[in-house]
Amino acid sequence: MTDRLYLRDPYLTRFSARVVSLADLAGRPAAVLDRSAFYPEGGGQPADRGTLAGAAVVDVQEKDGAVLHVLDRPLPTGEVEGVVDWQRRFDHMQQHHGQHLLSAAFERVLEAQTTSFHLGERACTIDLDCSISRLDEAALRSAEAAANETVWRDLPVVARDFGPEERSRLPLRKEPVKGDRVVLVEGVDASPCGGTHPSRTGEVGAIAVLGAQKWGSGKARVEFACGGRVVKLLVEQARWLSGASEALKCAARDLPEAARRAVEEAVARRKTAEALEKELARLRAAELATNGSPVVARVERASLARVLAAAVAERGAVALIAAVEDGRAHLCFARPRGAAGPGMNELLKGSLEVLGGKGGGNPDFAQGSGDPARLDEALAAARARVAAR
Repeated sequence: MTDRLYLRDPYLTRFSARVVSLADLAGRPAAVLDRSAFYPEGGGQPADRGTLAGAAVVDVQEKDGAVLHVLDRPLPTGEVEGVVDWQRRFDHMQQHHGQHLLSAAFERVLEAQTTSFHLGERACTIDLDCSISRLDEAALRSAEAAANETVWRDLPVVARDFGPEERSRLPLRKEPVKGDRVVLVEGVDASPCGGTHPSRTGEVGAIAVLGAQKWGSGKARVEFACGGRVVKLLVEQARWLSGASEALKCAARDLPEAARRAVEEAVARRKTAEALEKELARLRAAELATNGSPVVARVERASLARVLAAAVAERGAVALIAAVEDGRAHLCFARPRGAAGPGMNELLKGSLEVLGGKGGGNPDFAQGSGDPARLDEALAAARARVAAR
């Protein structure tokens, strides 16, 4: 068994230990120590990182009661010095304890229990036994405010083993699954946990609820960040807002209205472009159809190929229209509804065999795309089949 120093002192980052055994985990060297300040992955919290005798600790896992330190190279036996990456450890302490406070706040405000927790690289999530319909903006902000109130009161955090009699007097938020350790903030939260936590709630800094979404049947997933991550997210989002403001030529506070106008204008322009494209297709169809059927043509855009093929078919001719766009050959084949001769889907299938592409449709209209290198050959073969009917 490994003596887990992080349970007694989560602020310990340097320690000495003895290598008890060497092992292998998924093809990588690993070491078991008689004592360790490295937290192994578990309870939703990722493992610590750092070094052992200069070797990088790339993962830490628990196996049969022992803590396995996965390394970038083998360790010698004997005494070693360990160094825990404090920046990563403190970030995890902020996120994990912030989760405790936020989960307790959701129970107080909405009577919504936390069923799981995940500490990610960028943000964290808790899953609530609560319908997403109850988590409107007001509810999220209310729970967030309640959690931050506990943070800013800077209350002491107790994390230790509690005996059965002591535990029976605690208002535990959930039943213990493993061990006797409880993380307690008097009057706020008591939760069994083997993770690393700060000594005072104020060290969490701040808790920001980022959003919520439906998750499973009757449940919701809440995304949040704590401490230093909140500052990073503010800086990141300020950069995004600045870029959007510059692009839309407006102040950040005016972005919602400016974005709405930009979308409306883009929709209007697209509709105008589609109408003009249809008119262009109608005029070109009238010109091309005078040369008889089938009409074979190459145009500039895939969208124009579709409307032109339909326009030619409306004028009573078979259309074999192609466009090369974004490095792909796009084919649109059409015929007057119910006309005799080979179906457009079968005709397209043969052409796409030449182009090595995919597509589909029905006897009157079919479309697909493939490699443009043999486009002329594919169109010529399709023309020959129509002409031979």
